[in-house]
Amino acid sequence: MRIDTLTIGQRLALGFGLVLVLILALTGIGIHRVLRIDDGLSTINQVNSVKQRYAINFRGSVHDRAIALRDVVLSEDPAVVEEANAMIDRLTADYAQSAAPLEAMVADPATGDAEEAAMLAAIQEVESRTLPLIERTRALREAGALAEARALVLGEAAPAFTTWLARINALIDLEEAKNAREAEAAAATANGFAALMLVLSVLALVIGAGVAWLITRSVIVPLRQALDVAERVGAGDLGSEIRVTGKDEAGQLLAAMGRMQQQLVAFSQGQREIAERHEAGEISFRMDAAAYPGVYGTMATDINELVAAHIAVKMRMAELVARYAIGDFTEDMPRLPGEKARLTVIMDTAKGNLTLISGEIKRLSAAAAAGDFSARGDAGRFEFGFRAMVDDLNRLMSTADANLAQISTVFDAFARGDLTARMTGDHPGVFGRIRDDATGTGQRLTEIVRGIQSAVASIHLAASEIASGNADLSRRTEQQAASLEETSALMDELTSKVRRNAEHAGQANALVRDAGEAAAAGGRVVEEVVATMGAISESSRRIADIIGVIDGIAFQTNILALNAAVEAARAGDQGRGFAVVAAEVRSLAQRSAGAAKDIKSLISGSVENVEAGADRVARAGEAMGQIVGAVREVTDIMAGITSASSEQRSDIEQVGQTVVQLDHVTQQNAALVEEASAAARGLQDQASGLADAVAVFKVAATPRPLRSAA
Repeated sequence: MRIDTLTIGQRLALGFGLVLVLILALTGIGIHRVLRIDDGLSTINQVNSVKQRYAINFRGSVHDRAIALRDVVLSEDPAVVEEANAMIDRLTADYAQSAAPLEAMVADPATGDAEEAAMLAAIQEVESRTLPLIERTRALREAGALAEARALVLGEAAPAFTTWLARINALIDLEEAKNAREAEAAAATANGFAALMLVLSVLALVIGAGVAWLITRSVIVPLRQALDVAERVGAGDLGSEIRVTGKDEAGQLLAAMGRMQQQLVAFSQGQREIAERHEAGEISFRMDAAAYPGVYGTMATDINELVAAHIAVKMRMAELVARYAIGDFTEDMPRLPGEKARLTVIMDTAKGNLTLISGEIKRLSAAAAAGDFSARGDAGRFEFGFRAMVDDLNRLMSTADANLAQISTVFDAFARGDLTARMTGDHPGVFGRIRDDATGTGQRLTEIVRGIQSAVASIHLAASEIASGNADLSRRTEQQAASLEETSALMDELTSKVRRNAEHAGQANALVRDAGEAAAAGGRVVEEVVATMGAISESSRRIADIIGVIDGIAFQTNILALNAAVEAARAGDQGRGFAVVAAEVRSLAQRSAGAAKDIKSLISGSVENVEAGADRVARAGEAMGQIVGAVREVTDIMAGITSASSEQRSDIEQVGQTVVQLDHVTQQNAALVEEASAAARGLQDQASGLADAVAVFKVAATPRPLRSAA
């Protein structure tokens, strides 16, 4: 299973799960090794040392009974003898109290072995031989056979006590050797545990770092690709190649951006097609809104309605211009809102000027028809070509008033628009003047028509340039509006993505908090291990203290043996045999002291090793605490990322609102520019109509000199 087929949440769960498994593995190995150390120390403290303590009790009981038996056979004071017998009974009971649990432990396979069983059997064998000697000695002393009692002590009881103590010491030495072996094993386990934990910790760090790098790379690379595509789309580049390599959220994001880019390309092609069709004159063409989903279909419908509205205004203006061109001034331009009202004003102005000039012409014509050639048009009410026309009409009325009789012969030709007609022939007198005046009138009319044609050509050229400029500006404004609409849609999509990123950051923050709690739990387990090692160290110190007590007892025993040797020397020949026993006791006391020192030295070394192990575990606890702190810092960082994502979402939403407002304003500007373009084209059409109207006049190719009428 490839990692890019997993979701981001599954990858994070897998990574954190692996980290948790490594932590659990380290914790399990640590607990296992500590339990092994604890088993060894428990064997020392609860098994071997207990059996050793029972054997030491044996030795003390046997040793003290030997001294008490000496007092029974040596003392002449009945009170001392009675006290010694009582001590022998008490020591025998103490021996029995230690013998029962020792036998149970040796017989139990979990706490005893064959070697201990053999030594205990040897002790019991010499015990069975020595106890009857003690009772016989006491019986002889009670019977008054003091010499026989002393002989029995020196001859049989003393060697039996020596053998008994030797076998007990052998059992003590065996338990001490076992404790030494257990201590060495515990120390070796502790040393190996430290090295193993170091190796496993390094391995866990390497694996964790590798998994973190792999997961991070699998998430960052597709997101960077998506960001690059988004930036290129935002810059207007819709030719990006989007490769979807995974099925996770990043792959889904790339696939969605690919679909979005395809939709934008299709919509852009639709806009380009409608522009090209309209540029080619197919103004009835519209975008297929049903071919675009969602807001794209709405945008296509809006574009169609906008185009239809502008075309309707243009067609209405063209219709009115056509009506005005044929002299029908009964209809007015509809009242348009906003900046389009200027088109209404322009059409009203054109209608008013044409109506006024028509009125002037009608008035002058009526006056001429009534024979009143003194009437004149009000040229001050007009400007430019219209004023020139009124001036020309006024001149015409003046000329007609002076020369009406002279131009009657050519009136019919002039009525047909043939200004090239002239009076021919020789007309002397007044008829010559009429001929000359008619000729001058024709020339003047020709000049007027030529001026009108020139003005119409200039108006037509200017109107064409204005219409072309407005059309170009309208196309650019529409393109800007379309770009703003695309930007608005992209900002909405980006806002949605940032919102999803904020949600994902919140989920990642929750996962990091869970990881922090797991690390804290591991830290608590390590603290418990540290506490356990401290308890083990304290137990080892207590064992050392007990060995110190044993050493003190051996020292006191040695003093007692010296005292016994002094007393035997005082007794002379009668105490010579007991002096041998005292010497043996002293030797045993020295050996016990030496063994106690060796045990104390070994226990001290064990305590040092345990303390070293506790120190290493404490350092492991500190390292686990640092891990917990690091996880907490990661939790704080993820919380900061979540907060920053929320702020980014708010900022991007505000930018999106601003873009929507700018888009609305740009669309309004585009509408006004389209209206201005339509007005300019209408003016151009009017100039064309006026040129067609003037074209009906036929004028001479070369103007003739005009003779002024006298």
